[in-house]
Amino acid sequence: MTLNVATLTTLDQLHSIEEEWIQLLGRIGADLPFLWPDWTITWWESFRQQRAVIRDNLYVKTVRGESGELLAIVPLMMTERPAVGPARARAVGFLGADNYVTEQRAPIIDRRCQRELAEALASDLRALNSWDWITWEGLDKEGEFAAALGRELDLHWAESQPGNILRLAPTWDEFRQGLKHNIKESLRHCYNSLKRANLVPRLEVASTPAELVPALETFFTLHAARAGQVDGVKHPDRFAEVGVRQFLERACARFARRGMTRVFTLRVGDTPVASRIGFMLPDCLYLYYSGFDPEWGKYSVATTLLAEALKHAIDSGCSRVHLSMGADVSKSRWGPEMPVFHTAVCTRPRVSSRVARGVYSWVQRHRHPLNQVKGLLGRRFD
Repeated sequence: MTLNVATLTTLDQLHSIEEEWIQLLGRIGADLPFLWPDWTITWWESFRQQRAVIRDNLYVKTVRGESGELLAIVPLMMTERPAVGPARARAVGFLGADNYVTEQRAPIIDRRCQRELAEALASDLRALNSWDWITWEGLDKEGEFAAALGRELDLHWAESQPGNILRLAPTWDEFRQGLKHNIKESLRHCYNSLKRANLVPRLEVASTPAELVPALETFFTLHAARAGQVDGVKHPDRFAEVGVRQFLERACARFARRGMTRVFTLRVGDTPVASRIGFMLPDCLYLYYSGFDPEWGKYSVATTLLAEALKHAIDSGCSRVHLSMGADVSKSRWGPEMPVFHTAVCTRPRVSSRVARGVYSWVQRHRHPLNQVKGLLGRRFD
């Protein structure tokens, strides 16, 4: 099989392959919104670094077959630290290199030819002298692509995190019957506690660009309120910074133009009590961050909202819901499938690259006491 690897370095080039990109995502059944061009391109426009101490450049890899069919996209960028001068460290990593807004990054690979794609990408990267190390993310450690990549490049495995995928039944009643006893009891409690207080919950679903504006404002308010609660599990306000809010607004608007954004708001009367963002991917609803009013916490309104979102997914014909990334109990208690996404690092086998990687790793480990060098790290939203 003859494969052609190309490097895309401009936004125009990314825009030119958007439809092919989406078709590839559809073929592989991707259930992460962070792999879509709407997210990736918006992230680059919002968070690209162009400063004296750090500079990002697009370094997106595409692989095509003999017929020209797009078989793989690896949405990478190259980060130079510092941006100028002879002593520069050049790290390659995935677009979406933030600490929490982009929950998972991964290569987009046609599963019919994983080994061949890994070999072609590794050959292309080895031939280039422009990078010191590459951080691969979203790899299936036991999969054919990762195995072939490991044979071709010297991969060192790092952290991992699970996804949380619920398989849905054709109806809500059938789905509920298959849940664990403790979840059934939790659902009964959240609905009955409102009923006993003569309160009626109502779900609002914003999906159009015009509907999103007030719905996202409500979400930001409730997300911040959840972060500010005194009792219970502590949750940071992930959208406290204006730039991060603006990014999410733009990304949601882009997805909305494809009919894919959902902002779920649970109201009791006219009062919004809980909110959660979702992305309606082909056959899968991905549930992103949430928020709720702590004053309504005794009614378990966050669980009620999740149940209503699951009902919406079933009514929309989805076969699965992704509860977002991570191993916290609020997700695992539902008994989801938990595919694991692994990270691995490949450092070029030359002294200067190994030294650069070593220095960068040391600074990362000490970044909190060494606030003055944060700019060298390029860590967003610390």
